[in-house]
Amino acid sequence: MKFDEIRVSWFIAVIITFAITSPAWADVPVNSTRETTGISSMTSLDCMGAVTQSNSLAWEQSSSSLHNPPLSPGGIYLVWFDIFGNPVFGWTADPLLAELLEEPIPPGEVRYTAGYTATTLATQGTTHLTRMVDVDTSNKAGYENNIDVSTHLAFLAENPFGRVTSNEDLLIDAAGTHTTAESSTLCLFATDESLFVPPFCNIVRMGSSIDLSQGSIATSARSRFVSESNMFPVTMDYSIAGEGISSHQKSTYVTGSMSAYIRAHLQEGRMAEITPFNPEAPPDTPRGFIPLQSTDVTYSESTTATGAIAVFTKEMEYKSGIGW
Repeated sequence: MKFDEIRVSWFIAVIITFAITSPAWADVPVNSTRETTGISSMTSLDCMGAVTQSNSLAWEQSSSSLHNPPLSPGGIYLVWFDIFGNPVFGWTADPLLAELLEEPIPPGEVRYTAGYTATTLATQGTTHLTRMVDVDTSNKAGYENNIDVSTHLAFLAENPFGRVTSNEDLLIDAAGTHTTAESSTLCLFATDESLFVPPFCNIVRMGSSIDLSQGSIATSARSRFVSESNMFPVTMDYSIAGEGISSHQKSTYVTGSMSAYIRAHLQEGRMAEITPFNPEAPPDTPRGFIPLQSTDVTYSESTTATGAIAVFTKEMEYKSGIGW
């Protein structure tokens, strides 16, 4: 069973779920390198005047080599012959053939590009900013994340010219050739009729933008795409919530504009068996497959509020993985 899932909710108690349930497969996470890296930072400030804060992360990772395009397919390329002697070309991951050839079966390659950017500029007002950043290149599972950023921003203009602007963007760009099922899972009981996980090419972006004279904003940006096996799905989520600043037990509005968006282009494949019928073929003839594109989904959504905003809440989630 396979799932690709995008969830979006906005404006208090309104939830819309967009689910892709085609019979294709899904993202295969990339395994970590032998040496892993962690980067973390915490920023906290209260300032009356001008504030600038920026963050930028660009991350590329391959299960093979970043500098060896195109992506390396999994399996052994082979030729079969049908009953009329016509050649049929395809891929196999038959372990008996690998043993006969005395060579390992190439696992195939997946490659990820991930990114996070944020820019905040405040002037002529009082700014409170807290941002925590955690980046970890090691394998993750469960509710762990490779990128985890949380932000709280409050601003109150001193005069009609005081403003705070802030933009935040989160990206996952995933691509993979057909990979061998054996190399992509740890479960001893996992079964796959095709011996392969089909190719995929998925791009998802989420983020927000604000331009305020006063208000309190909280955002969360998280993603996971590095894992030891495909038993843990690739995930990405982003949320933003805005409300007025309370003063003397009286709540005010967020004044200005707030917007948030999600954009996704999802392309998934399947493996079609091409083993020709030939009664003269040996009984242990390996099965052959070829990759086909089976799904192409484009989704976009944006929400913008301008003026005196009482509440602005938006949550977005992308999840892509394989369930056995």
